Amino acid sequence: MSETADNVVVTVERQGAVATLWLNRPDVLNALSLDVNSALIAALEEADQDETVGAMVLAGRGRAFSAGADRKLLAQLEHAGRAQRVAALELGARVTHAMLHAETPIIAAVQGYAVGGGLSLALAADIVLAAEGTVFFIPEVELGVPYLWGSTPMLAASLGMHRARNLMLSCDRFSAEDAAQWGLVRAVVPADRLIEEANNLAARLAAMPRHAMASQKRLNSRLALRYMAWLEDEISLALDL
Repeated sequence: MSETADNVVVTVERQGAVATLWLNRPDVLNALSLDVNSALIAALEEADQDETVGAMVLAGRGRAFSAGADRKLLAQLEHAGRAQRVAALELGARVTHAMLHAETPIIAAVQGYAVGGGLSLALAADIVLAAEGTVFFIPEVELGVPYLWGSTPMLAASLGMHRARNLMLSCDRFSAEDAAQWGLVRAVVPADRLIEEANNLAARLAAMPRHAMASQKRLNSRLALRYMAWLEDEISLALDL
């Protein structure tokens, strides 16, 4: 696995059977660029294939879990050719696919802001823990794009159809406590205990029988197949904008 380094956009730390994947662009609130998406896919797949890894934690360095799509990338894609736009959209969808189809459980440890694509990462995780004061919202419509990566059906499945519609259309913010009440977040914890709590839960999952965990994850991934069926429609809609 990749060694931790300040200039790497996704870093990996090991603590026993737990691999913590860090989004490592704190200066831009861990905005999701093409490089981040590629590195995250590689880290997810590498950890999932490592038989010594029993659970993963996905977290963000600095003040935010992730501010979502890099605004510079969005600006570049406005003027890019069709092939470049398709490639970028498909790369984002592969992040969701890698998380949903991993046989290793993934815990999202969310703090600060989980915005747009950052919220998508939480939706694709198996379990979400959030720090007190975390803010969630989906600004895609305000930014002139639809909510992608299979996130629309995932959000509806997690929060309910009408609440999901409301949040996607209004771009309203909601709190960690709201997310816990609605069932997206397992627990809201003090910010200084977030990673400790995530690691403790991950260690508990990693200690469970690996074959049973993998089998349950495969069953869970079948539930996600309907999300993947949306991806071609999403890409077509996004290209038409």
